[in-house]
Amino acid sequence: MEFQALNHRIFTLDVLRTFAISLMVVFHFIYDLKFFGYVNWDTPDGEGWRTFRQVILSSFFICLGASLHLSYARAINWNKFSKRLAQILASALAVTLMSLLMVAEHYIYFGVLHFIAVASLLCVNLAKHSRASLLIGVCIIAVYNAGWVSDFWPFTYVEHKLPSYTNDYVGLFPWLGMVCIGIWLASTAFFQEDPLKKLKTNTWMAWPGNHSLAIYLVHQPALFSMFGLIAYLSNP
Repeated sequence: MEFQALNHRIFTLDVLRTFAISLMVVFHFIYDLKFFGYVNWDTPDGEGWRTFRQVILSSFFICLGASLHLSYARAINWNKFSKRLAQILASALAVTLMSLLMVAEHYIYFGVLHFIAVASLLCVNLAKHSRASLLIGVCIIAVYNAGWVSDFWPFTYVEHKLPSYTNDYVGLFPWLGMVCIGIWLASTAFFQEDPLKKLKTNTWMAWPGNHSLAIYLVHQPALFSMFGLIAYLSNP
């Protein structure tokens, strides 16, 4: 879930990624509580829950943009980029296949990992153009908020072949804008100075962020299995 160069590690970015993945685990824990009937909260589509999800996605995609800048602002190592992209694409495919097995009527065809793969391809060439990236990001968000483009684009052309509701969807608009803003943020003096570097001795703060892809892939199946086992044992 990250492209950050190992020789240019920003502790602040790792902590922000930890923040994002931790919130996502909490979000899915609450979603599973509802799925198994323990609560009746309007998760994930209620107004407050929708905002919660937007905070999570914003954090993830700012981290993605920042990682692209830190890794490829000087030059794009296409071999390294391709290997990481292949990992994300394989993980996205695994998410789709798992969703087809578990909830076929609402399967995931363009969720977080699918978006990260596409956004990485679209934005990697902006990694060294931070000011242009900021302008593009603001424009993408403005165009979306003005209602000039749907968050469902370009899937509007094949809408009849897709499920009416999917358990995870991330539109290119407006979220590409957050990736572009992340590229710009990583170029600022404030970010380059690593404002949280004094906390580096607390390595536990960065560990989840350094393993965010693995945590993302494992946490929901683990939670779902746990709740499923509890439900099975509770109803002999």
